[in-house]
Amino acid sequence: MKKLIIASVFAAGGLMVTSCNSDLLDLNNPNTLVAQTAWNTQKDIENGLTGCYHTLYNCFYNSFNTFLISGQSDEFYSQSPDADLVDYIMLKYNNPDQRWNYYAWCYLYQTVFRCNQVIVYAEDVEWSSEVDKGKVVGQARALRGMSYYYLAMLWKKAPIVDWISAPSDQPAEATFEELVSFIEKDFLYAAENLPESFPEVGRMNKYFAYTFLGKLYMNSGQWEKAKAAFEVVITSGKYELAAEYHDNFRHTTNNNVESIWEIQNSDEVHSPFGGYWGIANDDAECNFTSWRERFISASPYGFGDYAVYSWVIDMYKDEKDKDGNYDIRLRDNIVYPDLFKDFPGDIVYMTHTAWDATNWGNNAWCRKYSTDYYRDNVDGYSPINTRILRYGELLLSYAECLIEVGGASAIPEAAKYIDMIRERVNLYPLAKSVHKDCLNSLDAFEKRLRIEREKEICFEYDRFFDLRRWGLGTDTKYTNEVKARSSKHAANFTPGKEWLPIPLSEVSNNPNLTQNEGY
Repeated sequence: MKKLIIASVFAAGGLMVTSCNSDLLDLNNPNTLVAQTAWNTQKDIENGLTGCYHTLYNCFYNSFNTFLISGQSDEFYSQSPDADLVDYIMLKYNNPDQRWNYYAWCYLYQTVFRCNQVIVYAEDVEWSSEVDKGKVVGQARALRGMSYYYLAMLWKKAPIVDWISAPSDQPAEATFEELVSFIEKDFLYAAENLPESFPEVGRMNKYFAYTFLGKLYMNSGQWEKAKAAFEVVITSGKYELAAEYHDNFRHTTNNNVESIWEIQNSDEVHSPFGGYWGIANDDAECNFTSWRERFISASPYGFGDYAVYSWVIDMYKDEKDKDGNYDIRLRDNIVYPDLFKDFPGDIVYMTHTAWDATNWGNNAWCRKYSTDYYRDNVDGYSPINTRILRYGELLLSYAECLIEVGGASAIPEAAKYIDMIRERVNLYPLAKSVHKDCLNSLDAFEKRLRIEREKEICFEYDRFFDLRRWGLGTDTKYTNEVKARSSKHAANFTPGKEWLPIPLSEVSNNPNLTQNEGY
């Protein structure tokens, strides 16, 4: 069914801005021309919404979200030959215009621009019904809200643009609090106007909005609101945990019962390497796929730009399952030196049954989202959907909300949701585990919850935000804990770096935008 969304992207090609040529340079006002000819009917607005979804295949969503949210956390370090990339991953930030940082910012605003077109022009056309209008505008506002969520959570402050912008605009920066308020309004509108589901997979629905509202509230300290938003999703009965943990990261189980929302990927559309930037009108053929595996997998299958810190491996080895084996999530998430000893019979990329010291050295590499379960190579075209929101992560977020709101008295209830996650991977419930003492202390339970969260969602799309929420940069004790396990934080982290530097070119070209503190 994913082909329905992808095919509609091609059908909307007439809405995409193409590369400049001499004829286009003669136009007085290209934006006015588009508005006059392409935004006059309900169908035009619906086609414009397809253009909004098209931006899910730009380089932010197909790879940079991983690089920024996990890559800048304590999960990864780098030994890449790309010095500028290493400087960035290792938190030195000597170049705020490093391409991961710069293009992520730019392409998030590209999504905002396209969504604004739909939202603004929707007011000027006749609709078959207000319900249909709400569905289209609700999706555009949900997508704009998600893009602003990442702008806010990565860079703390950014201009709010809710009009159809022009290159000469110099919008004022918004504070983190102002951004949160703006994003909240977008998601609330989406929650009110979107249905529980659409016939096509890949569209944003009511529960997408409520889940992102919960994440927004969590990461802005609004715990009661976060708890309430997550409860809407839990009590809906629409989602459950997939039978197997790895079902969340394989193409054969895309859009499963655990998925709240995922980007629909395909390996059927091939283009040159430059296509991973994902914007056809930027001189690159678009790939409807994810490129994260190409960058973070072990060489020679991937570039090997990101290596996993050993503490992540050690974390999984703090207990064994009911059968005396290590947690299967260790096998599913990481390629590491003792993999074949800890999990006899395992095969990496259909080829390796023993450690490849020549290519892998003594490092560890990300395995989550890899295609090694069915092929022996990486060509950059992955059919595995990108799970942005899944029920397993929501349950752990809800458990955190419970103790933030209810304190120690909420530990038994919060433990139920942790135990649901543990049961899937054959671990004992907390009360019968080697960690049972964590149930007797709020501080101990909080620490245990953070470990359980990382075991479940490592290398996904939250770690950078989790660290800041738990005190990185603001709480000395917690900051020192991170530095103790992450050498890059010990060497290069200073308060303020819990946020990314705003691209220098953006600050230089807009007098109303200032750089983040610490840079």
